[in-house]
Amino acid sequence: MKTYILTKSTRPTSEFKIDMRDHSHHFGGKGAKTYVSGRTGKEKLAWIARHKNDKNWDNFHSGIFMSRSLLWGPHKSLAKNIKEYEKKYNVKIINRTNA
Repeated sequence: MKTYILTKSTRPTSEFKIDMRDHSHHFGGKGAKTYVSGRTGKEKLAWIARHKNDKNWDNFHSGIFMSRSLLWGPHKSLAKNIKEYEKKYNVKIINRTNA
């Protein structure tokens, strides 16, 4: 089982970074509200409609995929979305964000 590390991003425009062994992805707009930070189900659907044609939407190794799975996932809780992701992709995510 692979282990990923989720931390706060060091980039001024990104909220999170996920380290995946030999590479990492920065994702989530700094200061932007997401489903896990209080956006509504209607706003989630609008976000999905706006981004579903983005490059790498279905690419496991992309920032948009991480945003979709963790910040705009099925639950309003980052912790629950992490658990869902872990189960679905057989990985372990260590959350060091205090979120």
